[in-house]
Amino acid sequence: MDLKQLRAFQAIVDQGSYQRAADALGYTQSTITAQIQQLEESLGVTLFERSGRRMVLTDTGRQALEQARELLSVADRLLEIGSENQRPAGTLRVDMAETLLCYQMQPVIRTFRAMAPQVRLIIRSRNCLQIAENVRIGSCDLGVGYDMDWSRDALEVESLGEYEMALLAAPDFADPDFVTPGQCKPVSLVTDEPDSIFRRRLEEYLQGRNITLDVTLELWSIETIKRCVMSNLGFTFLPRFVAKDELSAGTLVALNAPIAGLRLPALCAWRKGRWKNPAMELFLQLLRENLGG
Repeated sequence: MDLKQLRAFQAIVDQGSYQRAADALGYTQSTITAQIQQLEESLGVTLFERSGRRMVLTDTGRQALEQARELLSVADRLLEIGSENQRPAGTLRVDMAETLLCYQMQPVIRTFRAMAPQVRLIIRSRNCLQIAENVRIGSCDLGVGYDMDWSRDALEVESLGEYEMALLAAPDFADPDFVTPGQCKPVSLVTDEPDSIFRRRLEEYLQGRNITLDVTLELWSIETIKRCVMSNLGFTFLPRFVAKDELSAGTLVALNAPIAGLRLPALCAWRKGRWKNPAMELFLQLLRENLGG
């Protein structure tokens, strides 16, 4: 067993296939396949099994992956001893909530790229539950999102400020009363996936007031949600900063309701006990400087 085999193992899981892992590491697919075969022989276990056209981790493979990530983290730390005063290098993987990525992170990313040009920065849009899990298992180095009971037992968590939520609709939205309990409203909620923290908080509020809705339009893009709401296809519940321009222009309005005053904390997380390399430290510093409620 050697580090190349462990890096190939990690890359297959992170990239989703042998071929993409080979491309990411600069190898041929046959080399990656041979490295995994050698690793399985060294460990005496099967790491992957075929499911249809896909290769998926076995139960033993999932256990081995966590150990492999820890070993690679230690190896990377050893390789960087004495280089703390040098410019950050290597790869930094950051998972982010879509709203923060689309509307808040451009100054952070732009400055990071200028200050750390040697770092390969990989940023993925994920929901907040996925972010916490990906940080825990090591498939990303940092997670940036909203608090959904992120486990402090497994994660180091730092607050980045709070963001005000808004109940948004078109100016001519027909039924803006979300205060009176016991309504059956002939309007549509335009929202994202069921695990969205915004959707969960709004549905809890509506259930608490016994307010039922006509239809839920489930979309997977914040910009698409805004476009539908501006076209008066329904209302939505999002951080106010997402609709700052539309609110100023009057193409969206903020409805009055108790839930509209809700503030959600934004957090950054990394795995507990994980050494923060120079790239991680720089990204964290820029988050602290640029993000705030």
